[in-house]
Amino acid sequence: MSDKRERIGRTGFGTLGMIIALALLGFTLVPVLGTVVTAQRGIMRSRERARAAASVRYAHLALTRLMRIAGSSPIGPHIQGLDPDPLRDGIFDDIRLRADYNPPDGDIEDPGEDLTFYLRADTMFVRAGIDGAEEPYLIGVDSLAFAYFEWDGTPITDPARVTERAVEVHVTVRASGEDRPDSPERLLTGHVRLRNGG
Repeated sequence: MSDKRERIGRTGFGTLGMIIALALLGFTLVPVLGTVVTAQRGIMRSRERARAAASVRYAHLALTRLMRIAGSSPIGPHIQGLDPDPLRDGIFDDIRLRADYNPPDGDIEDPGEDLTFYLRADTMFVRAGIDGAEEPYLIGVDSLAFAYFEWDGTPITDPARVTERAVEVHVTVRASGEDRPDSPERLLTGHVRLRNGG
């Protein structure tokens, strides 16, 4: 009988040994799993920041490019290139831009020549012309703001004066998201010189 006990003791783990080994393995793996989870969260935050930065840059680039050509009419009559409040809500958070450039033919009936940009929830929409269908332009933008200025730097708050007197606009675009909405990845501001200034 003692020979049998010796053989059992030398052949492998007992129950207590197995529990101790599993506990040691658990203590060793917990920090490793914590590191993996932290790295995964960091990658997800980095991806979200990159997506927010891309949304902000794309929206800002599109708006400023169209603002620079707003009002151009190489072969036709003068065009009022900018409507600072097309939704008539008294806030400069939407914009209508018109130009004769695609191709220059004396009207603003061609694609991309009469566009209105505005937000709903976290999506920037665009509508062509007055009666055009609205289309989502960019998802992930939760704020658009336009500030208009006269030639001497005086801010303009009256929409009628904007169309006649504004020579510069400050454009601010903010991406949606929880992570510090004022961070550089989520907020972009720039200045555009306008054609319609008097």
